[in-house]
Amino acid sequence: MNGPGGRVLGGVLFVLVAVGFAWLNAGQRVGLHLGMFRIRSMSVTGIVFGSFLAGMLTLFLASLKSDLKTRRMLERYREALGRSSPPDPDDAPEES
Repeated sequence: MNGPGGRVLGGVLFVLVAVGFAWLNAGQRVGLHLGMFRIRSMSVTGIVFGSFLAGMLTLFLASLKSDLKTRRMLERYREALGRSSPPDPDDAPEES
């Protein structure tokens, strides 16, 4: 499903899975070894969600350099075409 309905459904499904996972693993505690640091008792749910957020942050930072490079390249192309910004859709000629 594309469109806003599919996105909402996907978001609701993700939240339901996350809540179900948290509920099923509510009492589970594990030790976490992070090289020099050791946490003796941490919830499995906290580790999974923390790992998810750390992965999102890592992917964002890894793609940031490429995204900024692409943005600079597009700005140079616009300047070469004689435009400082993308054309305004309201200025387009109307079709009859």
